[in-house]
Amino acid sequence: MFVIRQALPHDLDDLHSLAKQTFFINPPADRDIIAQKIEQSQRSFQSLTAGRIASTIVKGASSRANAKPTSRATSSSGIKSITGGSPLFMFVLEDVEGRGVIGTSQVIARMGGPRKPRVFLQLSTMRRESESLKVSWEHKIARLQTDETGPTEIGGIILNHAFRGHKLRLGRLLSFVRFHLIGLFREQFADRVVAEMLGPIDRNGYNPFFEKFTRHFIPRSFAEVYKFSQTSKEFVEGLLPPGDIDISIMDPEAANSAGAVSEETRPARAILESLGFKYLSRIDPMDGGPHLEAPTADISLVKATRRAKSLHSGLKNPRSAGTVIISTINANGDFHALQAPGEIERTGLVRVREDARRLLQPEGAKVIGVTPVE
Repeated sequence: MFVIRQALPHDLDDLHSLAKQTFFINPPADRDIIAQKIEQSQRSFQSLTAGRIASTIVKGASSRANAKPTSRATSSSGIKSITGGSPLFMFVLEDVEGRGVIGTSQVIARMGGPRKPRVFLQLSTMRRESESLKVSWEHKIARLQTDETGPTEIGGIILNHAFRGHKLRLGRLLSFVRFHLIGLFREQFADRVVAEMLGPIDRNGYNPFFEKFTRHFIPRSFAEVYKFSQTSKEFVEGLLPPGDIDISIMDPEAANSAGAVSEETRPARAILESLGFKYLSRIDPMDGGPHLEAPTADISLVKATRRAKSLHSGLKNPRSAGTVIISTINANGDFHALQAPGEIERTGLVRVREDARRLLQPEGAKVIGVTPVE
């Protein structure tokens, strides 16, 4: 069986190995950055049952999607300079049969905020025509924008190559558990969820959007810029020009890759779109990948998640039992979740098989959560 739990310090080697399997921003193959995320994640899980409320965004902070990106991020170091100190929850997927950590995903409760904005390129189309010449053209235009509202951000899915295509759909489980947590602790998360999808990257780390667009303004290697972006985004606002940028007059690769995703990211995008996420023509300034978003209250998995009163073993009708994500979290913030056949009774009691119940360690659980998925 497979169980999802919070990342712990002893997972560092496994997570570092996973990160090296793919070119991925969250987490990158950097031990120090992964260690910082694990530490922040531990504190965040502990806060869920300790009665502490997550860092909140100052009321009145608004999206600056229609304003010039004039304010720069405040100077601070480490992961907190990006997240603004918001709770970050890092999950690991563990094969309990002894194969160790085989996957990971994460959710940041409120990404950025005032003076620590998210940055993106807003795409639009410019059309011009001449009646006398009977000529017209359309070009793709990009404009640097910022968002200081602090939306919830999901990301960081990596699944060991050997387990992709597994009959239990483990990649989907890594995606769904983030919405399960949001549904359980709704007050800790923002009213909007964003996902920054990875743009096309080949095995050699070549990203067409970066090489044909971004590198004109940020003269560094793609790998170097992505690693640096984990602890600072100031350079994006500082180096990309304000105003409209005509992508169509650049190399065709730039326009063609804007808003596209890599082959590895296609399944993740399809899952999010099936949950109601939409592409609003916003892309990453570095890799050109699309930013998807959805109102938190409209996400089906968030709406379906509820707290259970108790967890029992023994299914009454195993053949008709639906598939659920079931989780427990104790007073110390120890989180365990898995996907299994389950029965949800009107009284709030949930039934699963004995082996699933044993892995969830319900004794002493402060919160038991359940989400029907099939």
